[in-house]
Amino acid sequence: MNVGGWGNVVLAYKALGVVFGGLVISPLHVYPSMPLKSPSEEKYLGIFSIMFWTLTLIGVVKYCCIALKADDQGEGGTFALYSLLCKNMNIGILSSNCANSNSILAENTERKSRLVKFFEKSIVARRGLLFVAILGMCMQIGDGILTPAISVLSAMNGVKERFDSVSKSLVEALSAVVLVILFLLQKYGTSRVSFMFSPIVAAWTLSAPIVGIYSIVHHYPSVFKALSLRYVFDFFSKNGKEGWLLLGGTVLSITGSEAMFADLGHFNKSSIQMAFFFTIYPSLVLTYAGQTAYLIKNPDDFKDGIYKFIPNAVYWPIFIIATLAAIVASQSVISATFSVIKQSVVLDYFPRVKVVHTSPNNEGEVYSPEVNYILMILCVAVIHIFGEGNIANAFERKPRAAELSGKPAYLSRADFVEPTYTFRAGYPSLQHILFFSRTGCKTLSRL
Repeated sequence: MNVGGWGNVVLAYKALGVVFGGLVISPLHVYPSMPLKSPSEEKYLGIFSIMFWTLTLIGVVKYCCIALKADDQGEGGTFALYSLLCKNMNIGILSSNCANSNSILAENTERKSRLVKFFEKSIVARRGLLFVAILGMCMQIGDGILTPAISVLSAMNGVKERFDSVSKSLVEALSAVVLVILFLLQKYGTSRVSFMFSPIVAAWTLSAPIVGIYSIVHHYPSVFKALSLRYVFDFFSKNGKEGWLLLGGTVLSITGSEAMFADLGHFNKSSIQMAFFFTIYPSLVLTYAGQTAYLIKNPDDFKDGIYKFIPNAVYWPIFIIATLAAIVASQSVISATFSVIKQSVVLDYFPRVKVVHTSPNNEGEVYSPEVNYILMILCVAVIHIFGEGNIANAFERKPRAAELSGKPAYLSRADFVEPTYTFRAGYPSLQHILFFSRTGCKTLSRL
């Protein structure tokens, strides 16, 4: 989508409600997800330092500076990267994929590197690369089921905490109703939905850092000294195994960041970068700093999330905004799911489903009725089968190596019964594999 000037500003505003909903509400569940045994000032400063550098490296460096430049005709996501590989290497499994790339590759046949020739000649390597792309798509669809369920449940659970008379069954019923309404709104397209959701996310994005600044001033003004990497090294050297277990909770600080690339087709690179650099990134840093400042003076309140450090005078307005933001947070993964399925259908790697273009100006803004209703049914089923307590523990306490890998960690039935704290950051990123394979092959082919 090529727009300029104020057009990018309008798109950046729309992106708040679609792309960044999941990321901006992460302060609601980061600290509560951590199994802190003996919280102290040093631990909190170390955790804040880790969260700041994680957000900076993943959000700023990985997505804004690298991944957003690897689009396929304005599209982002796992299959967009695979499509780029097919265009620069003759690795398509199906004949329809190869036909589009033959003309592009004909001129560069003599300059192919050994790596390119290996992938083109080895059917095993080509199938392995396709498997990685399909696995990434499956993980994105799984995220489109789990994230809406847990986001809405978290919001409804906030209401339950304030009103003891609200029962668990009523919370689940209300969550199901909200989810049905959310999915029914998808047929109107990303543009219309974003204008409905963006004011809510914008209100939360602006109000949360204001409360954070208030908390910093009143509780611990020197909290920003934790931006020094020294606190990261001290955290791991002094806490050992417990520090690595807590690292799983800090990964939640970038929950939803993969939507910055996956939802690229609904907006454009400039608008997403503008929204992140000027609103989301400073908002999250100030909010986490405010939480940390409060917890340093009140170390045992970490289980209450963000609500404890909100001043009483503005508690209810912030509470309402946070609840509404948690409800609409799942829009980012829903839109991303439509995009990745549309890309896979184009490449003939997904059953033919109806794909509707909801915008005359933006080809990447799509909606699939069949996929939408299947996601809706599965989300409601997840809520009623696993309930509010078990799925919350499984989703929030299971560290999402996905955000280092760009995708959600899968949950076994045992995870729902007994949450674990296994950290799997060592597993390579699916998007990293595809992105760096693509850029590496292009570079080597030019040597």
